[in-house]
Order: sequence, then structure tokens, then C-alpha cells
Amino acid sequence: MAKLLTADEEIELARRIHEHGDEDAFETLVLANLGLVVFVVQKVPAWSLESCLTREDLIQEGNLALMHAARTWRPKSRFASYARKIIYGHVMRAVENTGLMIHVPVPVQEQIRKMKKAETLLMQSLGREPTTTELATKTGFCEEKIKEYIIITQRQPVSLDVYANDNLPDDGDHNGSE
Repeated sequence: MAKLLTADEEIELARRIHEHGDEDAFETLVLANLGLVVFVVQKVPAWSLESCLTREDLIQEGNLALMHAARTWRPKSRFASYARKIIYGHVMRAVENTGLMIHVPVPVQEQIRKMKKAETLLMQSLGREPTTTELATKTGFCEEKIKEYIIITQRQPVSLDVYANDNLPDDGDHNGSE
């Protein structure tokens, strides 16, 4: 079990990593913060666990993010504060990149989540479905974007096999030979 580091020890390790490329300092900083990865993964929202990634996958993704954070941290705040944001971002990106059949870019997914949260809050306060104008006002998005995000959230995946027969010749022979 790695020992907990003080702020001064973290700063010294960061200095050694950046100035000298000290791999021992890097390893010490990472090992001392492995528990942070598990803590962050436990905070991942339940809806995102429906992706095809297991908890072990998420922890592995978090470990990679922790290593990235150890190499890029510049001591302005505690390492854990910086690393937590990096780990959470990497884990959520991994979930979002593997969780959907139809890939929606991560920034768009974040905006859709913001819209859905605003929609929930408005439904609770208004007692009805909010209009696109009300959603636009609450989120700061234009009404066209709100309509686009609503369409994206209502899309259902369609098998490509549905279109397989569209390109067959119309001569009654559908076994693929001519």
C-alpha cells in the first residue's frame, strides 16, 4: 500500500518528473493515487454503466488518465483535485465512445445532457413538458439546436440488413446470382 503524500511531497515529485524525467517520482505519484481512480469510477453515474465497459475497464481507463495527469500536472492546486477531473473526463469519454450504437460526438452528448437536465427541472417547476423556447432560454442554446438535439435523442438504430434487398435486381431472382 502506497503512503499518502503531503502537498510538499507532491510538488517535489512533480518537479522531479518535469525537470529530470524521473520515472521513480512518476511511479511514486501514480501509486500513491491509485485509490483516487477507484473513488472516481465509483462516482460514475449508473446510466453510464449500461455501456459495454466493465468496472475493470473503467478502472483501467482511469489508471491511464492518472498517468496522464501525473505527467501534465503543474502544482497550482493539490494533485488529487487536478487528477480527479482528468480521470472523470477520460472515464466518461470512454463510456460515451463505447456506449452508443450511433456515435454522437462527446461535446454534443454533453450539450444533450445539459438540455435533458434543464428539461427535467422545467417539467418539475412547470408541471408540463417545456416548449423549445423555454428550453432554449434555460440552456442558452438556440431553438434550432434544441430541435436538433430532440431529434438526435429520439433516433432509433436501424439494422443495415433492412436495406439489403433495396439493391437487388427486380427479376424475381433474389439469391444473388445472375
